[in-house]
Amino acid sequence: MRLILFFVFLGFGIACLLAALFQTRRAWRTDIPPFDRRSRPFQIALHPERFAISSRLGVIRALNVLGAASILCALVVVGLDIVWSMAGSP
Repeated sequence: MRLILFFVFLGFGIACLLAALFQTRRAWRTDIPPFDRRSRPFQIALHPERFAISSRLGVIRALNVLGAASILCALVVVGLDIVWSMAGSP
């Protein structure tokens, strides 16, 4: 069950972060250079207001927060599994 929870949280988190990056690319501002291979995805995820138009920022931020929280939940599942394994609990 814990393995399933881990993969569900991890998959959902990755999907949300990718969707946020895709939405940012679709709402790219015209006054900055276009998205290319030199663009830093981490900076785009942390500061979407620098890259996207303001009308789409709410959706982009919500997807980023939801994705990060979901990946954090996956890490919590792994951490709890480690603690329970060391304590000898099921």
